[in-house]
Amino acid sequence: MDQAQAQDPRITNAIARANLLRSGIKMTKKLAPVTMTGAQAAAGGVMQIPLLRMGIMTGITLLFTAVIDSGAAHPTASKFFPHNLLSGVQYTDFAGVNRTKTSPHQLWAAQCAKEREMMGATAYHSAGEAWGYQNSNILTTTDDANAWANTTAGNVVTFSLYIPLAYDPSQDLTGAVLTQTNVGEHNVFITVPNSLVGADSWVNAFTAGNATWNAAGLKCEAFQHYIQPQSMTADQIPLIDLSTVYGYEGGYTSSQNIGAGQSTFINYPNNRSILSAHIVFENGGAGVANETDVTQVTLLANSNTNFWELTPRLMRQAMRNLIGGDLPSGSYYFGHRQQPIMTQLYANVQAKFDVGTVNAGVVQFISQYEVQYPSGSPLPGITA
Repeated sequence: MDQAQAQDPRITNAIARANLLRSGIKMTKKLAPVTMTGAQAAAGGVMQIPLLRMGIMTGITLLFTAVIDSGAAHPTASKFFPHNLLSGVQYTDFAGVNRTKTSPHQLWAAQCAKEREMMGATAYHSAGEAWGYQNSNILTTTDDANAWANTTAGNVVTFSLYIPLAYDPSQDLTGAVLTQTNVGEHNVFITVPNSLVGADSWVNAFTAGNATWNAAGLKCEAFQHYIQPQSMTADQIPLIDLSTVYGYEGGYTSSQNIGAGQSTFINYPNNRSILSAHIVFENGGAGVANETDVTQVTLLANSNTNFWELTPRLMRQAMRNLIGGDLPSGSYYFGHRQQPIMTQLYANVQAKFDVGTVNAGVVQFISQYEVQYPSGSPLPGITA
């Protein structure tokens, strides 16, 4: 290797990454469970999960146990259940940057696309098993696979979420977080909606019937995944990886300029490398089956360069081929990982939806973006 190569920070980063992946010890730390009572959950509470300072953190797994009471009228789960038992998930780093701040359902959906499988899916249940059954094949692991019980003893629901920090902990550490610092804190925050039952299938976990939080409420067990370097030397610490933010920005809602026979434009965020986008069209409180309410979806830059011109049917076929199942009706996934869209190169990048019909009720687009960008703050414990 010549002197120019040796001084190239990209080469130095690649060497340090390879050394760290080869010699670093991959570890998982189980954190103390955090519980939100039923009364706190019913009030739309916020759960804070403090994280530890342990090596180079690559991701966080969250296991949730929710306990729900029901009455004589069995609750009807929405198409976004069980993830909309929560309304938001957020990881905030030592510098106060929200690396991931999005809706739980969209985070799960994006992970399904990234891993090319239905994450946490169970075997298909028969229609007679009202609890856990979904027409659109979006099953997620639960303890109760059979009919919902009429009980105040509590029906137990379990599901999980994964918050990625490194793009790929096995081979690409872009976005990993160096946690060995005495400055600041880093946390996960979970928010809960104000109501379990309502007509809005995005906000409400149940669209009909009786469901209330049991006194046991919501419990979260967090698992912190990290790599412990053999030494804190330059040849083990990939500084470019650790100076880059990777995460999901989502839960953005837009209800403006949506009309039958009109086009609605959804703006991609600026100054980012966009690896994927997940956009849900909630039309009348739910998605329209087979997306017949939209005639065409176009991805364009600077208002005049069309990257993609696709029909909803073709987009759904691509999603099925990617993850081996269906996301709820009204879901649109834009995969850009093979060639990320660098929005700093364009005045604007937009997804254009040609809307054919608009239904009564809640009408909005909900968007999420998988992003990378250089961190604007110094690394914790590292000086220039």
